[in-house]
Amino acid sequence: MKQRDLIVCKAALMLATWLALAAPMAVCAEDAIPYSSDPAVSAEQREVYDVVHRYENALNTRDTAAIIGLFAEDSVAEWNNKRTYATREQKIAGYNKLFRIANFSTVFAYDVINVYGDTAVVRTHHHVGATVIENGKKVTDYNREVFVLRKIDGTWKIVLYTFNTDPRQREG
Repeated sequence: MKQRDLIVCKAALMLATWLALAAPMAVCAEDAIPYSSDPAVSAEQREVYDVVHRYENALNTRDTAAIIGLFAEDSVAEWNNKRTYATREQKIAGYNKLFRIANFSTVFAYDVINVYGDTAVVRTHHHVGATVIENGKKVTDYNREVFVLRKIDGTWKIVLYTFNTDPRQREG
């Protein structure tokens, strides 16, 4: 094989590898988020997205304080197979306990970001194949989440966070 052909072949292989790696990332890109074509609605949706995205980042970095800061004072967190966390102390204890057993590398897929005045509803799910390290073992993470946010004194805050697990994601 000629030197030039070898270089072209290596370049093609590198491009194919990059495309294979980039394809899953494209699913997670902010461009895939279902924003409205109305600029005013889209601006509110982007503010709401920012809160949920900060929740996602804090989950991945095991940052209980950052998560709690995203919740309103009168908020509730309802997790699969757990009691309702209605107080700040219950949420702190719940997230701290979770982070002692689990490490996340979650990337939310956004199904919808609806804004109704000072209330927003965000539905997300985890991409097929997402995993969490729980008690040292890799476990498939089939969560579907619902975030309800309220704009309080000009700032979006989570008032309800709930999730369930279902291996059939983004259907219905």
